[in-house]
This record gives sequence, C-alpha cells and structure tokens, in this order.
Amino acid sequence: MVSRGVVAVLAAGLLSASAACGSADGAGTTADTGGSGQVHTVVNVDITGDVTVKGSATAPMPTNNGVDYRSCDQYGGGEADKEGRKYFLVPQMPSGTIGGKTVYIGAMIEDYQGAGTYDRKTLTDIGSPPGVSFGGDLYYTQSGTTSTVTTDGKGGGSWVFTGLSTKNPDGTEGGGPEVSGSVSWTCED
Repeated sequence: MVSRGVVAVLAAGLLSASAACGSADGAGTTADTGGSGQVHTVVNVDITGDVTVKGSATAPMPTNNGVDYRSCDQYGGGEADKEGRKYFLVPQMPSGTIGGKTVYIGAMIEDYQGAGTYDRKTLTDIGSPPGVSFGGDLYYTQSGTTSTVTTDGKGGGSWVFTGLSTKNPDGTEGGGPEVSGSVSWTCED
C-alpha cells in the first residue's frame, strides 16, 4: 500500500535527483542555464482536472547524461546513453512556480529519431511512467491515458495527454484523480 506521504517523499527525491548537475550518467539531471542568456527553454503548461495550472516559465536544459547543450539544434537532436540509444527529454523543471504551483515534468522519448510525433508506447521517464507533479502530487501515465509528444527538431515541441492519474491508495493504477492538458516548449539560444 502506497500512502500519499510516500508519494510526496518520492516526488521530493525525484526533484532532488533532477537538480543534480553534470553527472556523467545522471538520472534526469538538469544543466543550469535557464534564463541566463544561454540556451534554455520556455515552458507553457495548460492542465485541467484535479489540478488546474496555466502559465509559463523558463526552464534549464534537461539531460540524462550531463550534456552541456550549446544550441537549440543540439538539444533538438536528442542525446545518447552509454549504449548509443537516443533519447529526447521534455523540459523537466520550470523555474519558480506556474499558477502558484511548483511543477515537475517527467517524460522522455525512447529511441528518438528526430523531429516528429511519438505515441505513448515510446514515452518513459527514469524508473517510472511519464507524468507530472504539482508540489508533490504525482499524476502518471496509466493504461487509459492518451499521450503524444511532438518535437520540431530545433528544441521545441509539445506533450499532449489525457487521463494522467494518481495511484489508488492500495498502489494500483487508475481510478485516482486525473489531469489532462499539454506542456509545450520552445528553445532559445
């Protein structure tokens, strides 16, 4: 049985792990470049349901492998793991709050092939299904979720989803409160 307290602790752990910078095989690390005149993303969130969040913020460049992105084209090309498998990470940690909420985004495309639209079966996150967190409340991709990520190959894109939900009190999927909406982003050099 997974309690909300455990979920909040897990969310805090994800946020802490994501804030680590420059590790050579880090899990969901983030390079600190947002808003400093260097390459960064501008993230727009429009989510409704159990939680409603609408607004935008800058976000540093997301990386799993300590990539120091120098351009939007480089970010748009994705990154490779140790085995050479390509991934594209959706921006993870918008700066500050959006709509008064701290937002964490956990989604990436496996076997990234460049600009295009990728459906739910190609999406993942480090150690869990793709999802969003609002101040510790985690909403995950479940079996009834629709979800696609579209990238433009130049560092921009969108993630559109319906039916992300919390786990049931007994830890099983589905049946919990849901959110739907989109996360879109542009990259700025």
